[in-house]
Amino acid sequence: MRHTILFLCLCLGTSVAAYNDHRNARVDSLEAALKSSNPPKGDDLLRAYVALMRGYALYDTKKAEDYGRKALALSYERNGLNARQDVLRYFGLLHYRREEHDEAIRYFQCALAVVDTMAHDSRYTETTIDDARSALYGSIANDYNMQDKHHLAIHYYQLALPIFEKYNWLESQTVLYHNIGELYFTMGNREEAERNYLKALERGETSGDSLMTALSRKGLIKIYLDMNDYDKARATAERCYAYYHAHRTEEAEDYPVVLASMVRLNMMEGHQDLPEANAYAKEVLSLVSDEMMFENKSDIYSAAAELAMAEGQWQRALSYALQTIRPDSSATGADANSYQLLAEIYTELGQKDKAREYIRKMHDVMTRYATDHYQSGLSQMEVLYETEKKEARIATLNLERSLYRWLLGIAIVATGALAVSVLLIIVMNRRKKKLIAAKAALEAETRERRILARDLHDGVGSMLSVLRLKIEDNADKAESLQQLDSTAGELRRTAHHLLPEELLRGGLRSALSDFAATVPGAEFSSSADGHPIAKDVELVLYRCAYELVSNALKHAHASHIDIQLLQGAHEVTLTVSDCGNSSFSTPHSSLQKGMGLRNIEERIRPYHGTMHIAPSAAGGTEVNVSIPL
Repeated sequence: MRHTILFLCLCLGTSVAAYNDHRNARVDSLEAALKSSNPPKGDDLLRAYVALMRGYALYDTKKAEDYGRKALALSYERNGLNARQDVLRYFGLLHYRREEHDEAIRYFQCALAVVDTMAHDSRYTETTIDDARSALYGSIANDYNMQDKHHLAIHYYQLALPIFEKYNWLESQTVLYHNIGELYFTMGNREEAERNYLKALERGETSGDSLMTALSRKGLIKIYLDMNDYDKARATAERCYAYYHAHRTEEAEDYPVVLASMVRLNMMEGHQDLPEANAYAKEVLSLVSDEMMFENKSDIYSAAAELAMAEGQWQRALSYALQTIRPDSSATGADANSYQLLAEIYTELGQKDKAREYIRKMHDVMTRYATDHYQSGLSQMEVLYETEKKEARIATLNLERSLYRWLLGIAIVATGALAVSVLLIIVMNRRKKKLIAAKAALEAETRERRILARDLHDGVGSMLSVLRLKIEDNADKAESLQQLDSTAGELRRTAHHLLPEELLRGGLRSALSDFAATVPGAEFSSSADGHPIAKDVELVLYRCAYELVSNALKHAHASHIDIQLLQGAHEVTLTVSDCGNSSFSTPHSSLQKGMGLRNIEERIRPYHGTMHIAPSAAGGTEVNVSIPL
């Protein structure tokens, strides 16, 4: 039986610390601002795109995706990591709503990689990083929960919990403890379910969240009924029923479930009150509707059948029990209870063939359910095992680093070179941290660019191709065709440069040669001693080349661009020179660097790279980027 899993605080808000509802986002005013005479620019434009994606996410998927693509592309230009992870998370949520679970998880994981990069960026506070990370953990857990991958869902809920506890976000703690309790109940682990429900109840009472305390009590009633603990069941049921009875209009789906529990409470052995049970049964049966979830209807009819059996009304019990059977063929573990109920009723009615039929069905469903859950559990354990292996490798690395420092400390004492050694440790650690952060950022960026490249190529590219075929039928549309071809070409170049497949296959020289062939007026040449270049360095240099060529085309209006790659034994140098409008009206020391050049400096700094800018022989600009090998 599916239980009440809450998603609102983990899926709809920018922060899991609050229950934000963006259906009221002012998308109209934001779009009007974009079309105004003074539209937002830079980071303001990026924030506007993100807000528009969020605002449209709930009711206009196409517009949400359009603004999401714009925001994602601009986040690379502006190096807006927090905006990027937010956009990737919303792309994941859009796939989640379409039940495209693998795609949703992929986007969420890419967003987590961006958050990991944010942790090494001084622009972002610890609170901002924790907030983003917990939101993603919750989103991943929700998605796994909808796939009935309970182990994985619990794992990611539990990853979010320490963050909620760290900031004392009681509402979010309440929701997660409740969700974990529901999952354990579904898995049949009543002990863990009770423990988490009670924690949710405690947090809910502290924060004054009456709905959440009622939800947790609703789960606890079922546990205490299964345990035949009448005192706990009665005490919990009375408070739960009081809430839902007072809010029976607002909680129209949950109130009948509570009434069904009240029927069973009044049939507990040693505490039977059949007239009271009948009163609750009459009310709950009057509330059954076609719109109600099948699981809830089945629970209600099952309680009514159990009451009829207790009264010896076997035909009435049969009519109720038959309505607990799922109308389609996709029987679940919960249906085994219905088959058992019918087997008992048919036995009492003397219909042995029917009784045997439902005993066989019960056995088949339980066997299939157990096998499916066993296989699913193994699969989930494998995923968790791989995750834990990565964490163990990191822990081992940290242990080795600590041991190294300890041994170095002994050496320091032995040699007396304390000051020099301390300085050496500081410099080495700083360099190592910067390089690790740069590689993590590069890996995350590559994964994200693969998604964006595919979306641009497969989505927009296909639409442009179809549009061209339609225009070809009209001979008067030659100018439109030319413009469309130009747009399609630019789109292909953009998608290619976001994720240069040639770089992955043939290396940097092949990729730069391929890149130059797509740029009118560009030529590539190289000279090397044959020493291999690390893959991450190749990717950094390729990105630098792309930035420099883009600058030459956009700002210098260059008609000819030379791209050179020179590799020696100890250093590799990328040179991009153009014949465009020179940027050197002022000395190099006072040259104002734009965003593209600043991006290059940020990329090469962790690799101890240098950038030199000078006038080119052709009257334009020459930029040399060198990285030691």
